[in-house]
Amino acid sequence: MGREVKVGRREAALVVSKRLPVRLSEIGDVLGAAFGEVYGHLQSRGVEPEGPPFVIYHGMPSGDDPFDVEICAPITRTTKPPAGWQVQELPAGTFATLVHVGPYDTVAAAYQTLTEWIGAHGLAAAGPPREVYLSEPDTPPAQVKTIVEFPVSEVATHVTAG
Repeated sequence: MGREVKVGRREAALVVSKRLPVRLSEIGDVLGAAFGEVYGHLQSRGVEPEGPPFVIYHGMPSGDDPFDVEICAPITRTTKPPAGWQVQELPAGTFATLVHVGPYDTVAAAYQTLTEWIGAHGLAAAGPPREVYLSEPDTPPAQVKTIVEFPVSEVATHVTAG
């Protein structure tokens, strides 16, 4: 895994998205099926993707209990979404990012590195994390590239008058 954390601005993004509960034991199959569904739909409508797919983690896994994720396919223009999906614009913001190289089951190390780095650099998470998937499904696990990112804001420092 690369250890270089970068902080930068992300512009607003138009996405087709679907929020749903998922179990960690089923996440690969659920995400694969959902991305296949939405990208098949977009291709049938002639809508081009605008960057790689990603997932917003509104909840975090705890054992095999269900947690909420939002599957997102960035698009260049609005379109009628598939049933159960929506088109929305995600707001712009500042994000701390870290590229993880390796199997998905080792991505937790990237979360730990990133959250420690955020805290050590006067920042705070300002929303749920995202995983941006840079690799094709047939990429060997050791070569899979995933960006882990958190929206961040500066931590206010309290100044007292002397």
